[in-house]
Amino acid sequence: MAEAYWAWGVVNSDAGLRFRRAFLLDSLSANVARLDDVAIPWPDLQTLDRLVNTLFELESGTRANEEEAIGTWWSSADLRIVDWKVALSMPNPSEFQTGITLAELATEIRSGRSFDRGLALTTPTDNALPVVTGGSLSGRPITRWMPEAPGSTTAEVGDLLLAAVGKRANARIARQRSILDSGVYRVRIAEPRLTEAVAGFLNGQEGYGVRNSLVSGSVIPRINLRDLKQIRIPESVLTSDSPPGPLQPLAERLEHLLWAN
Repeated sequence: MAEAYWAWGVVNSDAGLRFRRAFLLDSLSANVARLDDVAIPWPDLQTLDRLVNTLFELESGTRANEEEAIGTWWSSADLRIVDWKVALSMPNPSEFQTGITLAELATEIRSGRSFDRGLALTTPTDNALPVVTGGSLSGRPITRWMPEAPGSTTAEVGDLLLAAVGKRANARIARQRSILDSGVYRVRIAEPRLTEAVAGFLNGQEGYGVRNSLVSGSVIPRINLRDLKQIRIPESVLTSDSPPGPLQPLAERLEHLLWAN
């Protein structure tokens, strides 16, 4: 079983995801490799014993407890309080009526803007800021830099950054001043001390479920700005001494765990 957790960690780490993407591209060529022929790095027994419990905890955190699915239900909801999409998405929409909305917690919630890739720089310079995209929030490295322009959406240190596209929030706290792509929302929390708690909730299992019920689009799932502002953060999360979820994407945590040493 320990070997299975190691293999899971390797293929889901940032390096493993990059390898998988390259493998899929190679599969388009004439020489198609079989998945079971792929070689992955393998640890000695001492390293495996040291990491297996942490890998088990990380893998367990990706799954929710199973419960019986309800095929149909009826309920009443005040549509002045909760959006109709939320009211129809679950038997108990009152869960979305507790807590404090992001709009109430923030002084500003703003979307990034598309940028001309032809004008972007591929290496950092003193007069250019890193461009944060949805891929950057999921753990991919920064690959573009741009001088700040009047129309740019910039993030300051301490801002909460959220993915607009995809089923995961990939919430991150900005560690440097940067320019935001259209696939990123900037949330400026009124009380900075609460930023980590909000990020942890949105990256956790409960926050994932809340956000996922508001995502639209079957081909390219996306959460719009209006729905993002409606997400409610439980008061218990805001008063807790520690974040309820991770502050880094899973791939980045696995990358650090497996390869940092």
